[in-house]
Amino acid sequence: MDTRRLGYFVRVVDVGNITRAADSLHITQSALSQHISALENDFKARLLERTGRGVEVTASGRSLYRYAQGILRLEKAARIDLRAGSDTPAGLVTVGLASYSMAPGLGAPLLRAVRERYPNIQLQLIQNLTVVMSQAVLLGQVDMALIYDPGYVKGVVFEHVLEEEFHLITSVRTPPVTSRGGTVTLKEASRLDFIMPSELHTVRHITDAAFHAAGLHCSVVAEVEPNTVLRDAVVNGLGVTVLPLTAAKANFAPDEVRIYRFADARLRTAMSLCTPEVQPLSHAAALVADLLRTLILDLPTTGRKSA
Repeated sequence: MDTRRLGYFVRVVDVGNITRAADSLHITQSALSQHISALENDFKARLLERTGRGVEVTASGRSLYRYAQGILRLEKAARIDLRAGSDTPAGLVTVGLASYSMAPGLGAPLLRAVRERYPNIQLQLIQNLTVVMSQAVLLGQVDMALIYDPGYVKGVVFEHVLEEEFHLITSVRTPPVTSRGGTVTLKEASRLDFIMPSELHTVRHITDAAFHAAGLHCSVVAEVEPNTVLRDAVVNGLGVTVLPLTAAKANFAPDEVRIYRFADARLRTAMSLCTPEVQPLSHAAALVADLLRTLILDLPTTGRKSA
């Protein structure tokens, strides 16, 4: 298979328009269309549907897109590795970081450590993907991911590294939820309007489950995925949210929000380093994984999983 064609296909999907994709690839529209047609012939499936505004991806196209990303990433990693030679660790290493967790806060320290110790390793940090992070590891889109542990997933391994406890976050611009100070009950919280990630996210799932177990309802008035949007919404008093303490302290200034611990429930889950079960990590990826583990061990003891 011509991986160049896979790259063309991925670009078309990302751009959503063959003409604009052809311009960005510096080839003619007719040539790009021929490459896409050749791919469709190879896979005996329709990958794209032409519309008046551009192209839409078919179900088969979405499947190929996910696998193509992994194939292209591996090809890029191989080229970087082979160019560098064998004297020094090199290669492309992609790390997925769970949103709404402490993981993004380790991004900059990890990048710094990699640049200082292994300058020939090219680090790629990713938060948002078209598939869940564990599936991205399985598909080869990322080498490893620091994510909330979803339980057993065939083909990947979860190494527990942290415990995250969720807290209620409210704006200082709104009245205090309770007069007790730093704790709140689920019943008190159930009277508030919540801004949360989608139901697919672990933070949302655990929060909803806690309210349901208490016979209460968590009133979600908006679902927000980008961290920055959620941050601005909460600071401006548009709603409250639930976040791990580490993520709350990383995303909000102390004078912007009030942070409450739940007095009558333990909203807690494990953070794990997710890696492939069968395919061993490359030498470069294994070194990055070790650096990530070291950074986690250096976190305050309140965030680490006890031995």
